[in-house]
Amino acid sequence: MPRSADNTTDQRLTALEHACRGVVGDRLRSVSVDGPDHSTTLYRRSDLSPGADAPVHEAMAEGASCQSPVFADGGRTVCSFENGYVTRIRVGETSVVATSDGIKMDRDTELSAAVRGILHE
Repeated sequence: MPRSADNTTDQRLTALEHACRGVVGDRLRSVSVDGPDHSTTLYRRSDLSPGADAPVHEAMAEGASCQSPVFADGGRTVCSFENGYVTRIRVGETSVVATSDGIKMDRDTELSAAVRGILHE
């Protein structure tokens, strides 16, 4: 999805991508956002084929719960999946889903704070 720098929504989506990449680093696999105004993949690591984590993103965005959450609180869920970990952060009607090879809980807390900060702007 092409994004223009003068559109507030596009700026917010770009900020979400950069925040997720900055917090998780090289372990980040992919990031998607699903909300009333937009539904798209923001980032996919270059070594992954298109759609590699799409089923996980779709299930989490639709509110599927994992069988054994590693961590869950109001609006944030971390689960393991076959290729690593998936984190869903809900802010209002918007879900941001990030997959990673691995994630430490302090990084997940930072990721949640960064996403919430951007979506509440």
